[in-house]
Amino acid sequence: MKSKVIGLERLKRRLSRIPEAVKKRAQADLMLAGREVNMLQRALCPVDSGRLRETIRTEALEDGTIGVEIKAGGPLTTKAVRKSEKGNAGDYDYALGVELGTSDTAPEPFFWPGYKAKKGAVRKRVRAGVRRALKQATGAK
Repeated sequence: MKSKVIGLERLKRRLSRIPEAVKKRAQADLMLAGREVNMLQRALCPVDSGRLRETIRTEALEDGTIGVEIKAGGPLTTKAVRKSEKGNAGDYDYALGVELGTSDTAPEPFFWPGYKAKKGAVRKRVRAGVRRALKQATGAK
């Protein structure tokens, strides 16, 4: 699945003009906000072995730009799929099966409800922090 960001080059130019102190503040606020979302997601997460709950995390973007990724699943929750008549289907991350359900189990959403519940408050707090940092960096009152 792929998406295209319209005006990406313009956005990159604008971001390049932001003072480094503001970028650091924004990244720190985003990491803190992501961890707040993670706490709610962990509270909503169904617990069987506890492995899924352990995989809920916030990571900085790998390309070094301002932003974070909120993730669940990965090596701890990935299992080999049983061999079927069609052959071995490979590996399956059961975090998706828990969130969205499978043909055998009902969904037990934890990821998106936690994200959606915190999204507005987190966005307001991050914006306020960036505004404060911009004011400090530019000397504005």
